[in-house]
Amino acid sequence: MKHILLILGLILAAGFLAAETMPDFTLPDIENENVKLEDILNKGPVVVDFWATWCVPCKKGMAALNKLAEKYDSLTVIAVSIDAPKDVPKARTYLKTTGYNFVGLFDCEKKLAGKLNVVNPPHTFILDREGNIVFSHEGYEAGAEEKYEAKIRELLNLPEPETVKPAAEKEPCQHEGEEQEGHDCPDCDGSCGGCQ
Repeated sequence: MKHILLILGLILAAGFLAAETMPDFTLPDIENENVKLEDILNKGPVVVDFWATWCVPCKKGMAALNKLAEKYDSLTVIAVSIDAPKDVPKARTYLKTTGYNFVGLFDCEKKLAGKLNVVNPPHTFILDREGNIVFSHEGYEAGAEEKYEAKIRELLNLPEPETVKPAAEKEPCQHEGEEQEGHDCPDCDGSCGGCQ
């Protein structure tokens, strides 16, 4: 019995480890040319975003992903359509007319989507250069791109962006025992912070 449990544990562990790596794939692009995962990984981090033409939240998410693609030269964003074969022309047209900085791929038979348990788009994965899935997010929510960007910056070894600090409040100027705030004070060198 212990041996059976050990074997089952090893099988489950192997399945879990395999789930952390993007399955190798070859999918057709907008021009019907085959694109392999290994050809894309060399450049840098990769975002793989599953979408469909009928999915309104997908389109909102794609606009946010495009901003990241434009901001980081070494980032590749792959938009994988899971539309039915009859809707591929519509998906191609959408990708061409938006002008997004994406690699558009088509998974009509949902083979790749099935391996990743993608059921409802959008479903977004971020991969490192080795093809490991380092981040996964289902659905669309405004602001999720900030999480994506933090993970992308981490993969690119970039520091966190500086946040804008609020301006310090000026302290009131006091001369000869009187509080004088927000004025030109001839008796002050401005070091009090209250004189303008």
